[in-house]
Order: sequence, then structure tokens, then C-alpha cells
Amino acid sequence: MVRVIMLSPPGAGKGTHSRWLTLQTGAAHISSGDLLRAEVARGSDLGREVAAYTDRGDLVPDELIFRILAPAVVAAARDTGGYVLDGFPRTMPQALRAAQFGADLALTSNAVIYLTAPEEELVSRLLDRAGRDGRADDTLSVVKHRLAVFAKETAPLVEYYRGRGILLELSTDRPELEVQADLLDWLEARGLIPAVGVSPERAGPAPGLSC
Repeated sequence: MVRVIMLSPPGAGKGTHSRWLTLQTGAAHISSGDLLRAEVARGSDLGREVAAYTDRGDLVPDELIFRILAPAVVAAARDTGGYVLDGFPRTMPQALRAAQFGADLALTSNAVIYLTAPEEELVSRLLDRAGRDGRADDTLSVVKHRLAVFAKETAPLVEYYRGRGILLELSTDRPELEVQADLLDWLEARGLIPAVGVSPERAGPAPGLSC
């Protein structure tokens, strides 16, 4: 079963392509952003700590994020055998800690999908989403700050995962079906999903996946 990390700047399509990939593989979609927002919405002490960072567009500290994400990853592996991890890790310390966590539990990621798009396109998408979905955290100043944080903190992960030989870099500044076709081809070539020759329009989990 695939154990995939989706890595990208805000607005490049992590959520869209993560959800699509779960339909192709049957792996669980774990969105760090969704989990964090749910914790904030619950109004728990942990949620209030998280909100203090996300309201500014800053990264949530490692200890907080692991307290929320680690149980979700373990549950996903137990229930589906794999995962599509959307939005985590975002820093090198998180990546190294996640790698150790995965090694300890035999849940090491076997693919990292790095989605890219020009900055002006990312800003446009995020502002459009703010108007459409009422996302209060997607103001212009916060969007620009989040992109700057990504460039500083998260971009170095690209070379780390490329060095591990598990990175696929894809531009999303093109039709979604083209991105998805390239993604399927790469996963099939690595033996992570069966090479069944089905187009990206397919909508159901691929049968017969093995670890």
C-alpha cells in the first residue's frame, strides 16, 4: 500500500490531489490542516495553542503537531494499510522525526509528491478560495507570509527527499488530469500501484494493492 507525503506551497493543490489519490489507492487521506482546524474548532486547550500560530500564518510547533497527527497516521495504517499525508512534514526537524517514527512502526513513507506552481498563481488561488470558502486565514498578508515561511522552512525538504530517491516533482500549473496521469505513471513505474492502464478519470480504489 502507498504511504505518500504530499509536499507543496499553499495553493498548489495538495488537498485536491491528495483526495484524488486516496480514491485510486484506498489509502487514508490525512490532512494536517483539517486536523488542526478541527482541533481549533473544538475549542480545546490544544486547539487554542494551535490557533495562536495558524492565525498568524506561522508553522505549528513540532510537539503540538505530533500530538495531533501521530494517532491519525497509526489509525490510517491500521485501517487501510497506507496513507496520503497532506501538509506534513513542513520542516527538516519534523521530517527527521517523522522518518524515525515511521521506521519504529514500520510505516516509513515510500513516496513524496512535490507539487509546484508560480507564486502569482498560488496567491490567486488562495484568494479565490478565501472568497469561495470563507477562509479567514487566507488574507493577502497572511498568504504572502505563508509562502515566505514555506520558502524558508519547507523548501529544504525537497532536496532531502530527492536524496532519498522517493521524490516526484510535478507542476500543477496545467490541467488536473495531466498532473494525475503523470502521478499514476510514476507510482506504477515504482511498483507502488498496479500498472492496470486505467485513465486518471477512474473513480474507485485500485484492487489488489500489496505492501
